[in-house]
Amino acid sequence: MLFSNIPHMQRQKLVVLERVRDDIGRFTNPVFNLFVIAAAIYLPCYANLMLFPNSGMLDLPSILLALSAIVLVLVSPAVALAATVELYFARRIAKASRPSAAS
Repeated sequence: MLFSNIPHMQRQKLVVLERVRDDIGRFTNPVFNLFVIAAAIYLPCYANLMLFPNSGMLDLPSILLALSAIVLVLVSPAVALAATVELYFARRIAKASRPSAAS
């Protein structure tokens, strides 16, 4: 019997993985929040521009559309990385919790 197969060690691995995921979540959650806020600003401004086109006018929705598009473009790689890290830890936690659920 391997030392790592003891149920107590499996629970310890699961606790460590959950703790690491929570610690990483402190960095990934603000990235997700920033992305959602920028998207929530971008979509209504874009719909406003498509429904009521203003030829050559520089108004507040146009400025917000441009700024939120810049934020979305700059934050997209960080969102992809954060989503990948979250998915990785979710799979590792699911894999670590499977043997302990069977015993």
